[in-house]
Amino acid sequence: MKAEPQTMGTRTVESTVVASGFWDQLPVDVRSPEFRADPYPFFDLLRGEGPVVRLSDGVLAVTGYRECLAVLADTRFGMRPLGMDGRSLLMTDPPEHRRLRSRVAGPFAARAVDRLRPAISHRVAALISRVGPSGEVDVIEHLGVPLALDVICAVVGMPLEERPAWFEALSCLAAGFDPEALLDDETVARVTCARLDFARYLGGLFEERRRRPAGDFVSALVRPGPDGSLLTEEQIIAGVSQLVVAGFEPAVNLIANGLHALLRHPDQLARLRECPRTAPDVVEELLRFEPPIQLVPRVALRDADIRGLPVTEGTVVGLLVGAANRDPDVYADPHRLDTARVPQHLSLGWGEHFCLGARLVRVQAQLTLTALARRRPLADDEPVRYKASLISRGLERLPVVLTATEGQEPH
Repeated sequence: MKAEPQTMGTRTVESTVVASGFWDQLPVDVRSPEFRADPYPFFDLLRGEGPVVRLSDGVLAVTGYRECLAVLADTRFGMRPLGMDGRSLLMTDPPEHRRLRSRVAGPFAARAVDRLRPAISHRVAALISRVGPSGEVDVIEHLGVPLALDVICAVVGMPLEERPAWFEALSCLAAGFDPEALLDDETVARVTCARLDFARYLGGLFEERRRRPAGDFVSALVRPGPDGSLLTEEQIIAGVSQLVVAGFEPAVNLIANGLHALLRHPDQLARLRECPRTAPDVVEELLRFEPPIQLVPRVALRDADIRGLPVTEGTVVGLLVGAANRDPDVYADPHRLDTARVPQHLSLGWGEHFCLGARLVRVQAQLTLTALARRRPLADDEPVRYKASLISRGLERLPVVLTATEGQEPH
């Protein structure tokens, strides 16, 4: 694949077209089973063209760590022309982004998340205690999903009795991460229905929180800001939807992807079991090794450059996080899982749009993987399959066998 000259002027590009066009321009079949199973050799192939590659439609594909970091930290690149209008609460650019983010950051701050640690740990223990005598469990269906659902619903303010009904809606909304051009008609219809149902439900929850405020995310959105301004109904719905999906899907994927990687590297799993205090480092390396989000789109808001490479205003930039996290110029032996290193990965973003729920996702993975390591899991013989998604990366199922009960060594 040869680089082609770029001649793009200012334009507004719908996010659907951006993402689908980006993937279609890559020199691999991104819908193939081989790519879905292991995209990293294909990213290495693309990296051979350089850390920044101009594709045939003018879009830039970035595989270099330093180049991705430069874009994420540069306010000349943003979200606005990617079809993200004022209805999208957090998908705005500075200075508006900072104002809106300050309105909603409270429940996701370090102290707030740390206060949730005991409850999350208790929930993890309760879920694992339900595993039958055989020790067989699907880590996604029986652990990751119910945990992430409970945690994000608690932060948002979802009543306990209504949380189970949210699972189907969240699964459909998560499928909407991918552009519609890459989804089949049935999935598009399910995503559309889920969005409508979700919006209708949220409308009722907003009214309840206006009457009876609580210390949750929705309450923070419906009350006036420090300047007395009120968010529109569309902004609140978009903000809650984005954060619920962003806090649910990546947590599930990180837990499942992380355990799958540890099972393939028994020495690393043993390190976590024998030294639980290493859990934060383990999770950071797992985020680098198998990031739950693979593509981050940006657009040049004005003429800019990426480490000296000129970029015309309106140019769409696809940051391949999975490739950047395995950049051999930054990481020694990048395709090796090494939980002793503490990587500065890009899996949860960087700069203005750093993932608001990053700490919440990390804590869930740390507590769940540590608890599972104590139970000495073994992989089931069932071949694993990854979800048909090009934006996020996650397994469909992860059946394992827990060979030890709590506090007991296996026979």
